[in-house]
Amino acid sequence: MGFKDLFIEHDEPTKETERFIPENTMGDSDYMEVAPVEAPANDTEVFVSDVYDRNNLSDVSKSIFKVEELSSTLPEEMPNDVKRQTVLGIMTAVGLSADQVINDGMVRIQALEESKDTITDNLTAEIQKNESTIESLKIQISELQKDNSMKQAQIISVKDSSDKEVNRIKGLIGFLGTASMFEQEEKK
Repeated sequence: MGFKDLFIEHDEPTKETERFIPENTMGDSDYMEVAPVEAPANDTEVFVSDVYDRNNLSDVSKSIFKVEELSSTLPEEMPNDVKRQTVLGIMTAVGLSADQVINDGMVRIQALEESKDTITDNLTAEIQKNESTIESLKIQISELQKDNSMKQAQIISVKDSSDKEVNRIKGLIGFLGTASMFEQEEKK
């Protein structure tokens, strides 16, 4: 790197990181068994913390976050390439390698992505089940409303028929001259 390059910010990978292949700390495959996580109540910090806790990733002393911690102590006006080299130097001095922290980052990404996907799949399935139940209940409500309408119509019909027949009978009884008996009952 020349003198001029020290003052130009570069976000490209360095020789140390451009061909990075993470250590395989997960066994023969690249798959890590991720512990299940419950869906938080719209709290992203709780979700991330829960994923880290359940997957033994709470210790950040040798994690990818060490890069953030170290780089934040450097002056903002320092070029990124110089910051990167400085952080890598400090990490080496304290016994951390780029491979270790990058591997930690990859494990964290896997745990977060799998947890997110699992929660998303579970909640989507619950939403679909709820939607199905809602549709079923709408049909049931509609059927109950129709049944109530039919029963209301029956009540009206029975009331009309009964009142009509009662009046007919009262008229016949009154025709025979005993209307005073009904008048006395109605006054009570």
